[in-house]
Amino acid sequence: MTALLSLLQNIQKTSQQLLNCLQQEKQALNNSQLDKLNEISCQKQELLEQLSQLDQQRTASSSGKNFNEFINSSNNQALINQWEITRKYITECQQLNEINGRLIVKRSQINQDILSILSGRKEQDNETYNEQGNQAKSASLLSGIKA
Repeated sequence: MTALLSLLQNIQKTSQQLLNCLQQEKQALNNSQLDKLNEISCQKQELLEQLSQLDQQRTASSSGKNFNEFINSSNNQALINQWEITRKYITECQQLNEINGRLIVKRSQINQDILSILSGRKEQDNETYNEQGNQAKSASLLSGIKA
């Protein structure tokens, strides 16, 4: 069980590094620091590969059982606590990655809108109301973003 505890600690450490990387990515996206995004993306990819390898080891350690049940049935409080902490970091990473993904999509939409304006193309999708008088699409570029 000491090896499993060490594995979970390594997953937590790597998840913390990924969370830090995702925070840097969000800051770069918010501040339009596009030059930093490529470096951050490479760093994020390396961390995700490390986590994938660690997760394969974690899965193999539970002998095919549900990992949550496996940990809880161990009655090892250190393992149970470490798994809870590790899951917390992984959940935070997932949430922040989703937010960053939304920021990237919105930035892409803004760039497309700017290109349309500069090229003189009219976008029909951006009308507030359709011919029946129903609201067709939100005019706000920031709808759907959670902070």
